[in-house]
Amino acid sequence: MVQKLIYSIPVFGWMLKSASLGDTAEKVFFIFNLLAFWAIAIYFFGYPAIILPALGIVGCYMLVLALLTSGDV
Repeated sequence: MVQKLIYSIPVFGWMLKSASLGDTAEKVFFIFNLLAFWAIAIYFFGYPAIILPALGIVGCYMLVLALLTSGDV
C-alpha cells in the first residue's frame, strides 16, 4: 500500500520505481539524479540545502547509535 503510494508521486516515484525494479544502470542514474537535484537546490537555496540533509542524517545516526547501545536489539 505504502509502496504504491510512493510510486504514484509524479517524478520521484517514477524514478524510484525504475531504480528498484531495474538493472544496475538505472540505480546509478537514480543516484546521479538525486545528486544533481541536490546540487541544483544548493545553487538556488545555498547553505540550508547543505545543512538540512546533514542534520537529518545526524538524527538518524543518533537513533541507530541509541538502539545499538541499549542492548535490546
